[in-house]
Amino acid sequence: MGLLFHLIALPFRRPLVGILIGLAILGGVFAYDWDSAPTCGGSTMEQGDVCRKVTDTTGSSDRTFDETKDNQRSAPYIWGSLGGALVLIGAVSWPIRRRRRAAQADAAAATVTTTA
Repeated sequence: MGLLFHLIALPFRRPLVGILIGLAILGGVFAYDWDSAPTCGGSTMEQGDVCRKVTDTTGSSDRTFDETKDNQRSAPYIWGSLGGALVLIGAVSWPIRRRRRAAQADAAAATVTTTA
């Protein structure tokens, strides 16, 4: 949950980094072959295969070829939305931060001038 919070806050704190990470995610979405056969543990699944995932917390869960393929089909939309949001928020917050910093610098310069 902490990583998700940092990814959401990143474009507001460091807009250029948010834009670059968002573009990298979008590049990966477009470069990856989402129509390939799903994999389970590094091996390619075939129709009729069942993938068993064993974890310490929830025990084990089974996924069929079709369930794994459906999850793979929705993944580009999820990752594309995340990358697009990072780029959009970073692009909007960048000029706002630049104007705010310029105003703070002008105020600091005016304060130094009036006290000197």
